[in-house]
Parts: sequence; structure tokens; C-alpha cells
Amino acid sequence: MKYRAAIIGCGKIGSEFSDDPRIKDIYTHSGAYSSCPDTNLIAVCDSDLGKAQKCANRWGVPEVYSDFRTMLEESRPEIISVCTPDATHYQIIQEIMEYNCIRAIFAEKPLALNISEAKELIHRAQEKKIIVSVNYFRRYAPNHRELSLFLQDKTNIGEIQTVSGYYTKGILHNGSHWLDLARFLIGEINLVQGFPVTSIITDDPTVSAYLLFNNGASGFLFGCDEKMFDIFEMDIIGTKGRIRILDSGHTIEKYHVEDDPNYSGYLALAIGLRNSGGLTDSLLHAVEDIVRCLKTGGEPICSGLDGLEALRIGQSIRESALTGKKIVFHNE
Repeated sequence: MKYRAAIIGCGKIGSEFSDDPRIKDIYTHSGAYSSCPDTNLIAVCDSDLGKAQKCANRWGVPEVYSDFRTMLEESRPEIISVCTPDATHYQIIQEIMEYNCIRAIFAEKPLALNISEAKELIHRAQEKKIIVSVNYFRRYAPNHRELSLFLQDKTNIGEIQTVSGYYTKGILHNGSHWLDLARFLIGEINLVQGFPVTSIITDDPTVSAYLLFNNGASGFLFGCDEKMFDIFEMDIIGTKGRIRILDSGHTIEKYHVEDDPNYSGYLALAIGLRNSGGLTDSLLHAVEDIVRCLKTGGEPICSGLDGLEALRIGQSIRESALTGKKIVFHNE
């Protein structure tokens, strides 16, 4: 049996990245549903009907809409992706859950723009027994899942001491990807302090932040100017080695400790392995994970609760950047 899937929002992550000749793998929701043997992409929707039609033509989708309510009433999908602008997520997801045909929602991040709205969505989904999966896509990537297991084995790089990194384009929009990955690889965060990069604080500013993890590791996330270039990196320092995540996660370097070749009696870090290409087909793996949950009743690799936590940390960093005060919170 194939699950009936639909998409709201036919922009870049919805479909258009698949037209980029530099992107060789499955990197869109449309591409993922079309490639997964357990799903059938039956309908697409965008407020720009021309964009929706282009998406439908690209993927051979029979039903095209400019209004998602009409699509839900007529097409009756079981799985639906929300790929619309951040500020629309809460309202759209809220309405989607009132349609009895919906069994799973695959949402772009952030889940909502504030904690109370995100909590409301998760509570309603639990009441309706609807699976909510959030597209922090690195969790689904084979290289990052392998890295998570690698870090859990303390014989590899030992206990994590510090983590640092760089991002652009808003602490909620892109910074939350970094925060979610830090939780996935290192553990829960219980203290943050934000620092403004510019004098202008928007609803989703690009700010820097100090982080303290439950396991005692500390970290610093640097916000960078997106007008100059895009960057997403993470550097994890352990007691026995180091991990560098580069090129937005496409490349992972592993370092070990050995005798310093330049100075007798000292130890240094030396690169042991450098892997590239591990983000391949991450969106397909995300859809496969949703199918797994529908079949088995399991929890998604990146659940609505994970989306809520990334939002909570990001909002705390923003608040701290405004007030200049550290924020301590307990994980729920």
C-alpha cells in the first residue's frame, strides 16, 4: 500500500532545488515523495498557482491547487509537507490537523515562531494521534547518524570538552539547525547567553551565543553576515580527538591524538579520516522514516518535540541577546 502525500509550498525546498544542476541527490519534498516506493505524491499547492503547476509538471502530479483547504477536502492526503514561509507554519499546521485524513505532517523548521504555539501544535497532534516530523535534515543523513554513534563510544574522541560553530540567516531559521544538531550529537543544553551581532534585533536575528550542556561541555555559536556568504560548520573537541563538520555537513573530518611531529614530548591532533557526500538523499530518508512510523507506531528521528526544543533554545538566545542576561532552563 502506498501512502497518499501532498505538499503545501512549491518553492526551493518544496521542489525547485531539484532543478539546480549542482544538486545531484534528492533534496526536496517533491523529490522524496516521488522517489519513495511507499508514497504517492497526489497533489501540490502553492498560493502562486503557476509555481504549483510547474512543480506538478516536474513530478507528474495529477492535482494542483492554490488553496490548501480545497486540496485537503478534495485530495484527502495521509501525509502532508508544509514548505511555506516560517511565519505561516503555525496557522497552516493548526488547520491541517482538523482534517481526519491526515496521519503525518512533515514540517519545515521552525515549527512555529513562539513556544506557546509550538506546544499547542504538539498537544493537538498527540490528541489526534498525528505524527509530526520536523525537517532538521542532518538527523536523517547517514554520515551524521554514524557520527552520533561514533561520539557515544568514548574510546573514539573521549569526553566532549567544547563545541564551536558558525551559521547565517537567523537563529530560528538556520541557527536552529545548528542547535538541533548540537543536541543530537552532544546532548541537552541547559544555559545560553546571546550576543547581538548588529545593533538591530529582528524577530529572527542572527546572533552569537554561549552554550552550556548538561554533560559539562561548553560551546560558542558565531552568527555571520549572510550578505557575504553562507556558512554552516561545527567543531567538536574531545579529550582524545576532534570532529569537524564542514560544507554544511557534506564533509566530516575525524582527528585523533598522536605524538607531535614538530616538538618532542608533546601531543597533537592529526587528521585520520575525511568523508564527503554523506548528506545524500537526506529528504528521502526523512520520508522513509515517516513511513516507518506509520507502519510501526514509532517516533520520528526528528519529532515535534525536537522541533520545540530547538525553538526554545533559539528564542532563549534571542531574549538573552536583548537583555544581556544568561538564561537557564530545565529540559522538559
